Amino acid sequence: MTQGPERIDQLAARVRWLDRYRRVVAIGIAMVLSPALLSALTDEWPRFFRGALFITGGAVLWWIVETVLAAATALFETEAEQLARDRGLPRAIVRK
Repeated sequence: MTQGPERIDQLAARVRWLDRYRRVVAIGIAMVLSPALLSALTDEWPRFFRGALFITGGAVLWWIVETVLAAATALFETEAEQLARDRGLPRAIVRK
């Protein structure tokens, strides 16, 4: 893994992309996975209850994906900040 300005630029680009598209990606993943995951569970259910479960399950799945993407954004931001602040100087020690 590279250190320095290239890595900081790479992490900053990831953070910008996730900030811009996080909601769209989370909703898209939830819309695709919700029916796929829940259809096997609700084959014998009436149509109304199946639809209600798809909507509720999709909302929960959207929230989970959104949370995971926000955590990834926070990790990228933290690593970029640590690399930007690290200048190779030793830690300061205060002596009386």
